[in-house]
Amino acid sequence: MKRHLKSKEKSEDGQAMVEFALVLPVFLLILCGIIDFGWLFYNQLSLNNACREGARYAVVNTAEGGSTQAIKSHIENLTTNVFANDGVDISIEYTSQGDPTAGDIKVSLEADISFFTPVLSSVLGKEKTITSTVIMKVESYTDS
Repeated sequence: MKRHLKSKEKSEDGQAMVEFALVLPVFLLILCGIIDFGWLFYNQLSLNNACREGARYAVVNTAEGGSTQAIKSHIENLTTNVFANDGVDISIEYTSQGDPTAGDIKVSLEADISFFTPVLSSVLGKEKTITSTVIMKVESYTDS
């Protein structure tokens, strides 16, 4: 009698493997998307930090006669570890061209970031351009 009941049950030997094969591509897509967005977010934060630090360096050193080349060099030192292969485009502008200590300074950085996994690169292209801009007031002091 028991033998008769067992033969009527369906065999489920390959069910887990089929379910895994159906879920695996979706799982990998989500995992790679999380990794790529984390990579982009990390690079954006690094670029924002370098831009802010470059503007702060410019504000502090403009009153002492600091040149834009010194500011660019400082920013390049900050971004060398993160953006070593891609490089960063640096733009520095003073609002008061005649007297840099009388206006604002605008530091803009732009970098092309390669994706970490091939998932987002197949949708968005091989690289994504990220930018950051900081405007700070150049404060000068006078000895009285």
